[in-house]
Amino acid sequence: MDPFEGVDLVKPKNFGRVGSLRPTALLYTAGIGASVDLPHIAVMPQGLDSWQRAYAQMGGALPVFEPRLLEAVKAQLGRQVRELRRPPRVEVQPREVPRLGVPATVFPRWLRCTGCDLLAPFEGQSGSFTFVNTIGMRPDQARFVHKGCRGRRGSGKARESVAVPARYLVACLNGHLDEFPYAAFVHHSHGGTWTCDKTPGLNPPTPLRMLEWRSNIGPEVRVTCVSCQSTRSMRELTGTAGAARMPRCRGRHPHLGTFAKCGAETKFMLLGAANQWFPATISLLVVPESKTLTVADVAARLQAVPDQVRGMVTAEATVPMFKMLLQQQGLDLADVPDATVWQALTLVAADGGADAGRTTPYTTVELRSPEWNTLIRPADFAKHARESDFRIRDVQVPEALRPVVETVAAVDRLKKVNAFVGFTRVDAFERIGDASERLAPLARKRPSWVPATEDHGEGVFVRLREDVVRPWEDAVLGSQLWDAHRSAHRRNIARRTSTSAAAIDPDSRLEPPRYWAVHTLAHLVIRQMALDAGYGSASLTERIYAWRESGDHGPAAGFLISTTSPDSDGTLGGLVELSTPQAMQALVRRALLRSSRCSSDPVCSHRVPRGQEDFLHGAACHFCTFLSETSCDGANRFLDRRFVSTLYAAQLVELGVVGLLADVDS
Repeated sequence: MDPFEGVDLVKPKNFGRVGSLRPTALLYTAGIGASVDLPHIAVMPQGLDSWQRAYAQMGGALPVFEPRLLEAVKAQLGRQVRELRRPPRVEVQPREVPRLGVPATVFPRWLRCTGCDLLAPFEGQSGSFTFVNTIGMRPDQARFVHKGCRGRRGSGKARESVAVPARYLVACLNGHLDEFPYAAFVHHSHGGTWTCDKTPGLNPPTPLRMLEWRSNIGPEVRVTCVSCQSTRSMRELTGTAGAARMPRCRGRHPHLGTFAKCGAETKFMLLGAANQWFPATISLLVVPESKTLTVADVAARLQAVPDQVRGMVTAEATVPMFKMLLQQQGLDLADVPDATVWQALTLVAADGGADAGRTTPYTTVELRSPEWNTLIRPADFAKHARESDFRIRDVQVPEALRPVVETVAAVDRLKKVNAFVGFTRVDAFERIGDASERLAPLARKRPSWVPATEDHGEGVFVRLREDVVRPWEDAVLGSQLWDAHRSAHRRNIARRTSTSAAAIDPDSRLEPPRYWAVHTLAHLVIRQMALDAGYGSASLTERIYAWRESGDHGPAAGFLISTTSPDSDGTLGGLVELSTPQAMQALVRRALLRSSRCSSDPVCSHRVPRGQEDFLHGAACHFCTFLSETSCDGANRFLDRRFVSTLYAAQLVELGVVGLLADVDS
């Protein structure tokens, strides 16, 4: 577990532990710039500039060695990126207070007392709240308290009340996030000055109160100045009229502690809102692209090794010790001849390491094509030079599935590497028109490294026959159902993206029919695997390979279902056992049988977006197809059971499955 540490409160800083996260959470749910709700406080992981102290106490950062991922990060963030690092990590030992972890700062800084409704920032002249975090092994008790609270009437006995974060924030399209200006708002100050007629010299003015109660039209929240009794309702900021009352952005990056010139329009949002933070990550499977590693291949991997470590090798005789050191850090070159490693070191020292020099981000097809080219040839890679990271074997395709399925492979061992390159606010990264300037920075300057993680596991790969998928796809492209999905996607893009993403061509972002079919089939198989393999469905993830010809890349139609985790728990073998012909045929039959009926039918089976509807799925719902966010490759979008039923029409009859789904053209 990775403890948060170094909460930036007031000087001097407090380095007590306040919580913990799994490494993958720092990339997908609670990374840099995200608000993390803890039992009593909310914190935000700080930028990369603040991580160095934790690495220093660890004795140095643990790197992630994968040249293909490093190159993708360089293309996204700049050629100055030289390294991928694992987040600071510590194992909590009994009777030991850990002082390592990811630094975090309290955000928001405005708090509300639960006893008297006092609203004030915890730092500055107000000094109303005190941070309490004295029990090292009980970080869940870290909290702010209001000492001397006398209750809402102000006449009660002085006591200690817990303070909770004030939940209103403002954000802009440029990735900035700021506290809501309560004082300026309640005093009707559009210029942003905090002016109270009764206390003009105080900044902030005399304490505010945040009162909340229920009304006939929903919860009512009002902010009141104690001195001048000015009061306003937060309801004024909702709706179209409320947008005109919002303040302009101050350009604040709370995770960096910086302000920049911005002045953009802001969006009113609640703490923890779904559109407050969208991670931008790059994930790759570590796969061999050839059976042996050449000198150039080894040199590319050694590029990620720090210069001081490479400098330890002064002669070919010292290469074995160098290889042992790399293996401890996660780079296995045990099967590579010493002479090849020495030649690669010489090549890197001469600055001959391959640098593609690319400055435009890689597309999904470009990133996944090398994986696809390896997965579709399991027999060719049964023996290769990277078996510690990737091990695959060919499996006979069941007789009943051969008319549609071309390849089934058991991936006994795989490694997935993930890098965090930034985040966006208001819109998800894939919906901002590939505008890299919308990515919020991870550091005050252009970073030379980014956080990365490694996940280990196993999986099952299935490839569909292109000679079956292509004519089926051509027929679907001219169907009424596809026209309805395309129209709904256009409406969705128009409504659910900000004005800065208006230049997006919706049709270019709509996945082709083969993606819908492959994606839906993968969901159905995962739901059945969760029953047959004993894994929870949230522990299984999909990786979809579905595209038509794209540049130099041929068509693809297949999926990999895997279970991965930061340790070895994902390699227990239960998943690959389902790849045997008998098990796979029974698995697919049961999955298709379950998909032919849904407890929401006929509503689900006949669902087609019409009129002004803009949902991005058809005959699919939580009862029959949807998966958890940790499992789905596409946020439960682009799913329709009808595409699977028409692609597998003949096989459904042969497998004894009688479907109740509506026809594609119905």
